[in-house]
Amino acid sequence: MIRHECPHPYHQTRRRRAIENSIWPAVLVLLVLFFFLGRFSVRSVTEYQAENQRLDASLIEMAQKNKELLKQMDIVESSKIIDEQARNKSRRALTELHDKISDLKQQLAFYQRVVAPETLVKGLYINGFEVKALDRASAYEYQLVLAQGASQKKVMKGRYALSVTGELRGEEKTLSLKELSMDDLSNNNYSFRYYELLVGEIRLPDGFLPKKATIIIKPSNKENKTIQQSWSWSEVVLIQ
Repeated sequence: MIRHECPHPYHQTRRRRAIENSIWPAVLVLLVLFFFLGRFSVRSVTEYQAENQRLDASLIEMAQKNKELLKQMDIVESSKIIDEQARNKSRRALTELHDKISDLKQQLAFYQRVVAPETLVKGLYINGFEVKALDRASAYEYQLVLAQGASQKKVMKGRYALSVTGELRGEEKTLSLKELSMDDLSNNNYSFRYYELLVGEIRLPDGFLPKKATIIIKPSNKENKTIQQSWSWSEVVLIQ
């Protein structure tokens, strides 16, 4: 059925007013919605900006803490390096000190033997004899200590001789200080009032197996007797 619309102006005006009256409430509702939406949007932007500022502040704080931690790590690493260097230096110093103490102990023991009460005898005597292996092949340093009794006041003079007996190519052989010495043989003299340390270097021939060392002391004064003393090589030699 086709709806009939009255063409009369009165009826047209009423219809238009009814439409207008129904639009205004809708427009009003839309305005209210837009208002609240606008406020919500503004509040969201403000909160976002505030949150962004808080994040920026946190980022700056974390960057500062990271910088401080890196600085602390550098300090710790530097301290480790310094501590390691100090430890190495201390170890070297302790090693050197230990070596010096060992040398001093040897010297002290040596001189204690010289002045020991049991060695206070009359006349000339051999206080000690040692042979020390050197770094060079078949090379040795010998130390001979001569002394005289404490009651003796005169100077003792004379010469000494050293010989080493061993085996060379299956035969027994005795080598004199002249054959063994690496020093000037004019130095095998002695002259002292209380005691004297005589030091020299010798070299054994290749293939020579030493078995015995012999020292002969020949005083210049005929009143003093010649002294001869022998030791097995293993008894006097010191291996470093």
